Amino acid sequence: MSEIYQVSPWYDTEEWNRVYNDIFGVTSTLTTKKNALDQLFIWKARCPSLPSGIEATISLLNIHIQDQGRHYDICNDHVLRLAYSSALMRFVNVMFDKETKKGLSLFQAADTFGIPEWIIDLRHNTAHSNIVPHIELLREASVISLDWLQKNYWDKHKSCISDYIVGSVHIETEIEKKITSLMNFCVSLSICSHPKCNIKNLAEITDIHLRESLVNDAKEVCEDLDFSNLKIISIDTLGNILNIQAKKILIDEASSSYVNRALLSNESAFISIEILKSLDYIGYTTDKPLNTEYVQCFTGLLSFLFTYDLLKDFVLELIKVTQSEHENSVKCKLAAKWVSVILKALKNNQQFMEKIYKADTDIMSKDEKELKSLYYHWYPNYKKRTLFLDLHKSIPREFTNINFIQPIISTYNPYLVLFIRDLLTLVRPQLSDSVKTKICKLAKVIASPEKFPVMSPKIYTSDDLDPANNLDSINESKHYEDVKIMEVQMESKNKVDKDGSKQKFGVWQLASKNASWATCPIGQLPWTQLTNEPMESQ
Repeated sequence: MSEIYQVSPWYDTEEWNRVYNDIFGVTSTLTTKKNALDQLFIWKARCPSLPSGIEATISLLNIHIQDQGRHYDICNDHVLRLAYSSALMRFVNVMFDKETKKGLSLFQAADTFGIPEWIIDLRHNTAHSNIVPHIELLREASVISLDWLQKNYWDKHKSCISDYIVGSVHIETEIEKKITSLMNFCVSLSICSHPKCNIKNLAEITDIHLRESLVNDAKEVCEDLDFSNLKIISIDTLGNILNIQAKKILIDEASSSYVNRALLSNESAFISIEILKSLDYIGYTTDKPLNTEYVQCFTGLLSFLFTYDLLKDFVLELIKVTQSEHENSVKCKLAAKWVSVILKALKNNQQFMEKIYKADTDIMSKDEKELKSLYYHWYPNYKKRTLFLDLHKSIPREFTNINFIQPIISTYNPYLVLFIRDLLTLVRPQLSDSVKTKICKLAKVIASPEKFPVMSPKIYTSDDLDPANNLDSINESKHYEDVKIMEVQMESKNKVDKDGSKQKFGVWQLASKNASWATCPIGQLPWTQLTNEPMESQ
């Protein structure tokens, strides 16, 4: 998902409102303004680049508090006037910098936003004249500027500022609601398009819940469609409606994120463990591939994602599910199996396109049925493939780039073994079989840490998966005997304290108390220093 967040210097809305009330509230006093200024300085420490309105407020409020506090022992009249002048200059500059960049003068910008012209004159006199404005004039300008900031910055933000709580209920935007409805419709239509169902129109759907679900989803996507006679609404018609609406809705930059969120939510049928269990009761918890009957329920959905270039991001989100430590293990395994199925389907397209390129065959004039027939002609051994995508399209180029998939295969993931070979097969230039085999073996090592004790001194590689080297076949006593020998060898190298006692910290021991560290050169240990021998005279 791709969402944009902005870091704010205030802890929450309550803190922001407290500062506002301390400065501009009806009960505001010099003491509350001092408290507000202290809080503004805390915001400045948290976030050095504050909004222009807050920066200007700090400058004006700071000198206002100094003046009201009558700190003339450290701030005489001339210095006070200079401070006021500097604060007003900063206020004008930071608040109207964007306007002057557009080509407006400061006077034009001030007139547009309701700042008195004489305050701009004060700013110019301060910047370009040798005469510092009178203190009473500066005080009046400061009060007017703070009032302007209250109305044009603080009050406007007060009406819209709110807290964002991580983990709170997600509020869908209008476009996200449309995309969610579209994907629910696509999933329902995909299930009803299962080859074994042989459904021609809505009236032929015997399962009442499935029929109602499809009709409700279709109504949300297309409100103008009349559902009074279900016999005349065919599955093909609904498919056409799906594509028409998709071209209208899937135009937002965040469409891919919304699609993934809809399909991988707990309410989605695609990742539903209950549906998987009902169609594959025996194999749903094992490492066996997804069976054909189950995969065909979502063939239409995956074809839809591939057609609208949404499949790559969807596969990456499925991989994130497999990497999550907080997801149910069955759900992670289901996601990994789906990744394998999709990657195998992409492999179909890849090898078909490569064959087409070599044969110099025109495929644009052929329909999908003709292309699939041609594929089977070239690859008769692959007739058992359960999922075919649009053979007119090439696969996402990212999956052919070893640098792109490197983070995927190098991240700890116990379910990586279920799809890593399918991923490596897509890489171009092709990896050798030996390299792919070794990478797959390493993935298996990572996926089965229980077979490789953490306390063992041995560094394991893919060769340890070889039955001849498998730990299960190694005599356990021999293993611990080797460890014991290693410990004895390490102990023989350590110094013993005067009292003969040792304190062990893993493979480390305390140094001797007699060690003379002060006389030890950098890079040496006290007990390893070489004896200084006089050099032979030449």
